[in-house]
Amino acid sequence: MNSKANDMKRRTMIMLAAAVTASSILVSGQGIANAQDGRSSQQQMGSKEIVDSRSNVKHAMDQAAAHKLTPGIFAVAMKSGESWSYASGQASIYDSYPIKSNYSFRIGSITKSFTATVILQLVDEKKLSLEDTVEKWLPGLVQGNGYDGNKITVRDLLQMTSGIANYTTEKFIIEYEKTPFRNYSTEELIGAGLAIKPSFAPGEIGKWEYSNTNTALAGEIIRKVTGETYAQQVKERIITPLGLKDTYSPGSSSHIPGLHARGYSIPFGSKDNKLVDFTEINPSWGNAAGDMISSGRDLNTFYSALLGGKLLKSETLQQMLNGVETPIGLYGLGMIGVNLPNGKTFWGHGGNIHGSSSFAGGLVGGEHVMAISINAMHADTSEQQFNVIKAEFGQ
Repeated sequence: MNSKANDMKRRTMIMLAAAVTASSILVSGQGIANAQDGRSSQQQMGSKEIVDSRSNVKHAMDQAAAHKLTPGIFAVAMKSGESWSYASGQASIYDSYPIKSNYSFRIGSITKSFTATVILQLVDEKKLSLEDTVEKWLPGLVQGNGYDGNKITVRDLLQMTSGIANYTTEKFIIEYEKTPFRNYSTEELIGAGLAIKPSFAPGEIGKWEYSNTNTALAGEIIRKVTGETYAQQVKERIITPLGLKDTYSPGSSSHIPGLHARGYSIPFGSKDNKLVDFTEINPSWGNAAGDMISSGRDLNTFYSALLGGKLLKSETLQQMLNGVETPIGLYGLGMIGVNLPNGKTFWGHGGNIHGSSSFAGGLVGGEHVMAISINAMHADTSEQQFNVIKAEFGQ
């Protein structure tokens, strides 16, 4: 595969946050061997009966950890109140220290589920409507260059049907990788998206495009409605009530506190296809669309509560899960629906950010949830996660 094709795959990963259909992902080119060198480092937690019943899940994870560009992978799952976890591979490509399932990690676009939940709680409180226009809450911001905020609704922002261009362009990624500690303001990010012509008319039938600009605008609407940032509202409405200990928005801080693995990515345009350490980065470019840090345990608690109807009214949750058909599965309001071979639908979100690739969510009802983390981002990580989800939820 030529370098241009590999670049396009990496671009798609970053822009879509999680390409969950395995059939759409090709095998990447040759890479460097990671620190495993054929060794397998494994860790499992939970009752012997639960862990033993997941042999196919462990196999999928061990296969992922054997990939030359995947240093390590771990998953934390909960079903009917019983939890289990499994980890395979290394925390660094430079030593053999095993990756562990209690690590914190950057969750990238899984942040969108948190932001959307806050918006929908405001809907439940009748402080705004999904049919409100962007112009109503952010007057004059989305105007010109083909845009008219009077025609774009809050629903369009959350469902990616606004036609607003994604600020995370190829040029943006290349520049960011040169200066990964640069700080980005919300205004700068939104302005970068709006400087690009619309991809289609708002709400145009059959049209959909993943755009981080949409969620950054949703974060600004949260600020306008509540007087607080999206991060403050997430903390007050979700993190504190649910007792999430490892979850927060770091803003412009490059530090991941507590236990965590080293994180790797292949820079855009790389000709040698080698992993580069991106553990410490300024995540402000992710904004309300992707700057958060969490853990597998916390994400399971969040999605269990969300899908279990503890955070939203039932009719509002139904709207959140009313997905449109897209290249990455069903897309609801800040939620991706993955149709599994057994007829079930896994609802959650994926998150790809430099140094980390993850996916979390579960089944409606919240009784069965899972969070998966890989300490690298490359063209095959989404397929690896999807294989684990199929193994776990196909049982």
